[in-house]
Amino acid sequence: MDIGNILETAILSPDQAARQDAESKLTLMATEHFVDYLAMLTTALGNENQKTEVRMLAGIGLKNQLVAKDVKTKVSQNERWVSLAVEAKAEIKRTALTALLSPDDRVANAAAQLVAAIADIELPRDEWPDLMTVLVENTKEHQPVNVKRASLLAIGYICETADPGNSGVVAQANGILTAIVQGAHAKEPSIVVRQTAINALVNSLEFIRDNFAREGERNYIMQVVCEATQAPDAKLQASAFGALARIMNMYYPYMRLYMERALYGLTVDGMRSSNEDVACMAVEFWSTVCEEEIEINLQSGDPYEDEALAPARENFEFAKYAMGEVLPTLLELLTRQDEDADDEDWNVSMAAAACLQLFAEDTGSAVVNLTLQFVEVNIQQEDWRKREAAVMAFGSILDGPDHGTLAHVIGQALPPMLNLMNDPVLQVKDTVAWCLGRIADLVIEGIDTTAHLPGIMAALVAGFQDHPKVVTNCCWTLINLTEQLGQEGAYSQTTPISPFYDGLIEKLLAASSRADNENLARTSAYEALGVLVTCSASDTLGSINELSLVIITRLEQTLVMQGQLVGMDDRVNLEELQISLLSVLTNIIRRVSPSDRSSSDRLMTLLISMLQQKLPNSLIEEDIFIAISAVAGAVQENFSVYLDAFNPYLMKALEDPDSPTCNTAVGIVADLAVALNAQIEPYCDMYMNVFLTNLQNSAVRRDVKVGILSCFGDIASALGAGFEKYLSVVMQVLVQASSLKREPDQPYDIVEYIHQLQEAIVDAYAGIVQGMRDRPDLLYQFIQPIFGFLSVVHSQPSILRSESVVRSMVGLIGDVADIYKQGQVAIYFKEEWITDLLRRARQDRSFSAGLKETAKWAREQQKAQLALL
Repeated sequence: MDIGNILETAILSPDQAARQDAESKLTLMATEHFVDYLAMLTTALGNENQKTEVRMLAGIGLKNQLVAKDVKTKVSQNERWVSLAVEAKAEIKRTALTALLSPDDRVANAAAQLVAAIADIELPRDEWPDLMTVLVENTKEHQPVNVKRASLLAIGYICETADPGNSGVVAQANGILTAIVQGAHAKEPSIVVRQTAINALVNSLEFIRDNFAREGERNYIMQVVCEATQAPDAKLQASAFGALARIMNMYYPYMRLYMERALYGLTVDGMRSSNEDVACMAVEFWSTVCEEEIEINLQSGDPYEDEALAPARENFEFAKYAMGEVLPTLLELLTRQDEDADDEDWNVSMAAAACLQLFAEDTGSAVVNLTLQFVEVNIQQEDWRKREAAVMAFGSILDGPDHGTLAHVIGQALPPMLNLMNDPVLQVKDTVAWCLGRIADLVIEGIDTTAHLPGIMAALVAGFQDHPKVVTNCCWTLINLTEQLGQEGAYSQTTPISPFYDGLIEKLLAASSRADNENLARTSAYEALGVLVTCSASDTLGSINELSLVIITRLEQTLVMQGQLVGMDDRVNLEELQISLLSVLTNIIRRVSPSDRSSSDRLMTLLISMLQQKLPNSLIEEDIFIAISAVAGAVQENFSVYLDAFNPYLMKALEDPDSPTCNTAVGIVADLAVALNAQIEPYCDMYMNVFLTNLQNSAVRRDVKVGILSCFGDIASALGAGFEKYLSVVMQVLVQASSLKREPDQPYDIVEYIHQLQEAIVDAYAGIVQGMRDRPDLLYQFIQPIFGFLSVVHSQPSILRSESVVRSMVGLIGDVADIYKQGQVAIYFKEEWITDLLRRARQDRSFSAGLKETAKWAREQQKAQLALL
């Protein structure tokens, strides 16, 4: 079999059928004749007489047999490589290193990827010991440019994919750094080599921590990078500024000397560069400075810092010291807008605006005076770029400075800003709408509801009829205003937004009726309608009821539209519309319960029809489930008449743990238990069986398992003593799950999972104790493991920040005391952690009055237990 011909056909044949046949043959060979397949690919890669495309595809094909995004597949591939004969592996490595020397860059690039893929497996195992020696030798001054470039590219790939915590890889740090510095040095005549070396340096920074900690080596690294910012090539300059940003991110504590001696001047000059990429990366450097200083300030102000693993860092206040030069430069860069840029395009004006926001957050009120001077000079200029830049500057400094100062300034700025909503230039109107949203979100006290709100609402109503970009930002502004000024709306007779509801709903319905979703304008209009519903006061409920009829009718019409779909774009557009409508409908159901049986019948008929008619691989099932859950919460026990029709769809989702809907389905079971109480009992065997099956399946997602454990508590509360038949097995599962503990140096995702698991177990125990309170004889044997687990949770301050967790723990403790009034469990109430928990719950200012009342009750229960000793 001629592997070269097959590879050539797979990549170059104009005949699609021939390409597909060639790809199928390659897949079959890889599956059924793996060793021979690797040998043939190796031969093709090493054959200099083959076409470039064939050699390149051979190298990529070899690499693809060693790497995978899926963890299980990657582990399997690693084991397969390790088990290969030593001679076979040696031949592949020899061929890869030879191909790395190829004068054809595409072949060398493929070889660099292959070298890195092998290194990713072998370096952690202390294998291929001479690799770094070879690569370092390849970067020496006398080597050809193509050899140096390809070898540095391989080093960059190795550092990008390898685990920086693995000692086998870290042991290569000296060689890595030697090669990179050789390639990046100003004496290197090739710009391409220097560029590749700087990029490799960025990837290597995790590995060279020990080197960077040594002053002499650190000075040399910084010298090389700083020299690269002055190179004659703009791409190399941009890469060097990017490297400085990454160094600042990782090694801020070492940067004081370099900032004072060089980096202030270098980066400000870089920001002023006429080259867009260079200016953007120099701005990125200052964004990184601000991000680091913001993080340091957050850490130093964290009352729970005892859990932090990293030592406190000193804030050198680089941004504050550099403000005199950096801030005016950033403001000037705001005027370098590209009017033809797509929303996804990143340019220096956008970078400057993002950096200005970080500057404000980092330095606070120090940015205000300089920024306001810029705004006053530019906001009424004839050049639209200056007007837009003035509004952008104002909106960018709203998060950080003192709110009292900003509120006064906003009162003065709003009238001229609202006038700019009529500006003839789209970019200006769009930025004004965005700025209004920032004001509403961050400094709501700057808006006088009597003096300013009518003008703002008039501007928004006009904006809803403008370009889709403006519509989207006007919707965002309305969402922020409504949430800030109407957050108590559901419990109030009226809100400041109430007088405007009819006009807002009318214009939002018009904006949402567009056929397309350009700039997410339609989605944003529906989101704004949803927030108006959620925050609606009593005096607007008539408008909400009228809105519900429109939304239901539009949803019903989408079922007709499904039969008229032409292509994938139509399908995606329809699903986006259905998801938006379902979201608003869910909010309406939660705010205004169905008024009678005919209303709930219409809703459930619609929602079940949507489940029946949903397209294959549709994304809307989860949203339908959430709407059905809202109906259950609204009609409570009356939902039992719909459960037979809905349950098959619910069970299908529960039995498919890989489905994104599975976790939602678990939550719906919990909601049904709360709504139906004991009426859910006929279905519980089905639910509990599938729950236990999923818990025993190691492949089931963690979030699904967490949801199941929490759901046990809701089912127990609903069934009461009827939960007895599940009690033993569920408690066994919970005790086993509670044995999972935090360990030092665990990855963040594992720590987060353990926290979520512990919260779910607390909820489950709380529900079980409440449900089984009439069978204290059955519950008694589990009190010791329950209290043992709660004491473990109490020892973790990060979990005790959650009011919901503390509420469950406090209620659980009080319930246990209330159940066993004869002193059977009194001994447990002597524990100091219980006293401390109840004290914390009563005294923590961040906790609600309701929790504090519960804690007082639980404290009285504790006292009663202690009196029985």
